[in-house]
Amino acid sequence: MCGNDDRDTLEGTPWLVANSMYGASAMVGSHCTSFDRVENPPGENPRVVFTSDSAIEYVANTTKFKGNICFDFILSPAKGDFTSPSAQELMLWLQWEGGQLPIGWDRGPVATIPSLFGTSWKLYEDINTGNGMTVHSLLPDTQFSGSFERDLKEWFEALIGLGRFEEGTFVNVGNAGSELFYGHSVLEATLGLQINLG
Repeated sequence: MCGNDDRDTLEGTPWLVANSMYGASAMVGSHCTSFDRVENPPGENPRVVFTSDSAIEYVANTTKFKGNICFDFILSPAKGDFTSPSAQELMLWLQWEGGQLPIGWDRGPVATIPSLFGTSWKLYEDINTGNGMTVHSLLPDTQFSGSFERDLKEWFEALIGLGRFEEGTFVNVGNAGSELFYGHSVLEATLGLQINLG
């Protein structure tokens, strides 16, 4: 899948693998995502194995490798809403390179979470002018590498504690992967998500 927003729905699961490229209209080069397989370890959650291959030559005056690895969820007071300005985008950045910065960086951090997943975090916020949605990006003071296995509910609870949304809010979209803005790279990823409804 090399086109912007190309996607492959995984039969028998609620998941899809997508090749969504933020800034695609200003990009020269290619970014392709391929679905490899679903693994079903005994007694564990299914795992989606995918690869992203980036060969981006130019994006809006960017001249060095830029990218991040993150979780990206969309929440809303309304079930199924993931496009209206009343929805909110939550990003949990794990690692980034090349001066990659979140929406709201120029305004500085609006809050600090002193302890989450073993490190402290800074929260950046602003409106995505493309869709009118508020984006809340949480960046760790110590970046992660290798595997990351945590209960993401703790992330949501930390933002509830900061008054960013209420407990009755619907989680309508959950993403995990990379945002690559410039350069040549290959991301080989294995992702297992479990969502407990209650």
